Amino acid sequence: MNKFKVFFTAIAFFWLWGCGFWAAFHYFSTGDIAWLGLLINAWALPVWMLLRYRWPLKYRGDLREPVAFAAVLAGLAIALLSDSEKGQPVYLAIYNLFILLIYLFHLSAFRHPDMPAVDASFPALVTAAGNSWNAAEYARLSDFAGLVLVFLRGSFCADSRAQLAQLPELLPALKKRGVGLVIITGEDPARCSSRLPKPPEFELLQLSAEAPANQPFIASGGVPMRLSSRLSAAIRPSQWLLDSEGFVLWRHLPANYRIPGDVEQLRGQLFRLED
Repeated sequence: MNKFKVFFTAIAFFWLWGCGFWAAFHYFSTGDIAWLGLLINAWALPVWMLLRYRWPLKYRGDLREPVAFAAVLAGLAIALLSDSEKGQPVYLAIYNLFILLIYLFHLSAFRHPDMPAVDASFPALVTAAGNSWNAAEYARLSDFAGLVLVFLRGSFCADSRAQLAQLPELLPALKKRGVGLVIITGEDPARCSSRLPKPPEFELLQLSAEAPANQPFIASGGVPMRLSSRLSAAIRPSQWLLDSEGFVLWRHLPANYRIPGDVEQLRGQLFRLED
């Protein structure tokens, strides 16, 4: 299913870029405003996601991506109002609206398998180097009162980049409570560490994609097609709050890659360490 969604996501964005170029060609050839509307309609989502990827703190989205959604509808409205014959620009703009909806609510959605429940012990993980990492042992050796675990899908994901850029805002609250931050990814740690304060303010783990113990946290075939030659799997984004003994106090398991959770959500759960 992951490979199916990745394939159709790539096709969807290729179609939207191509449709935009087709619309631009006809607009500059004919001057028909309907084609300009189609251009706006087609490029709204890919341009918005590109902006979010490049400047994750400046351009933030949510489940409905309202900026892109509004631009898609605006382009459709221009095409409808300016094309009295309801020709190709109108039909293509309607198709693009359906592509947007399918991407927002299906292609970027996913399900988690059975995960550690609240009050259960967090399982040991296996790093890319083949070492076992145990949350309780790490908290004890580092003398932490608890741990925040953040699983990042990857630096290729606009929403993971936004979440990563926000994490330094959480560090003062964690330091005040004596809580450790552990960022878990499936990529080379260098792709993430350059965007964060230097250790020892956080721990950065790269998971092994093949280790059976990691499989609940791994989405096999979940990376974009352009990266499939060097990455075998993506991480399922999630957030966890553990006590000093490695037991789960709170967890956030998003149902969509584009809503991985934010710093305020994590900060608001730290009170659980005092109960």
